[in-house]
Amino acid sequence: MRYRPLAALLVLAGVLTPATIFGAASFQQPRVVGLVIDPARHPIDAVEVILNRHEVRAVTGTTGFFALDVSPADSTIAFRRIGYVPSVFAIRPLPRSDDTLLVVLEPSAIQLTEVTVSAEPTKPLRYAFTTKYDEVFHRRKIGLGTLVSRETIDGRLGARTEQLLDGMAGVRVWNGPPKRIRFVRCQEPGGIAVFINGVRQNPSSSPRRASDQSGLLYKPPSSGSSPSPVQDDEPEIDILLRVNPSDIEMIEVFRGPSEIPAEFHWNGCAVIAIWLREK
Repeated sequence: MRYRPLAALLVLAGVLTPATIFGAASFQQPRVVGLVIDPARHPIDAVEVILNRHEVRAVTGTTGFFALDVSPADSTIAFRRIGYVPSVFAIRPLPRSDDTLLVVLEPSAIQLTEVTVSAEPTKPLRYAFTTKYDEVFHRRKIGLGTLVSRETIDGRLGARTEQLLDGMAGVRVWNGPPKRIRFVRCQEPGGIAVFINGVRQNPSSSPRRASDQSGLLYKPPSSGSSPSPVQDDEPEIDILLRVNPSDIEMIEVFRGPSEIPAEFHWNGCAVIAIWLREK
């Protein structure tokens, strides 16, 4: 800290007296009252007022004022705050009791040590200018479901949409007849829902299902009747076959009830969510 004689302080006579601040005029020890400002004359708060270079006796408030008692053993008064050049002054002789000291602190740039900033992208760079798939990457970040990316789809050129899921842990696709898909944690037929761009899909009508108006992907056989052999594909496969893999940007697969997020909630046990490419 720099040492400057007390004469370097500007003294405002008659501005503020100790009796004005504290409502008492009888003090056994001399009292120093002052105001700390910056070069633009703005008061500076949180400035430490230090006596004898090591003892903090006061801290300026929001108005920049301070007041402290001094003793014959006190020889220097210093002012310190981060962002300003610290200043030290001699306090012998003491200023008059009816004076307020005006202290100006010069701003000081703070040299920081080297800082390394690192960050992980929330989504691949190719999606930087779209928000359509933000929730997909958020679910991936927190560990919900399995993602089939566009790169994976491109790497399986010629595969049909349902074949893109073949080989995924916990998923098995049979080519039939009939074609069907099963999840380890979702064995019952009709337990899988297919969503395209966030909308749940219903299978196409067929003569075999013409009387089914329920909208369910699977309708159990009527009571008392024996089921006839199913020759066509299962409803989930029927929906997947309608989507061209070249139109798909990514696929989310939720393989059990515990993985299914609220936006895909339904009464089944697995979800296949297809997101189409931007046109």
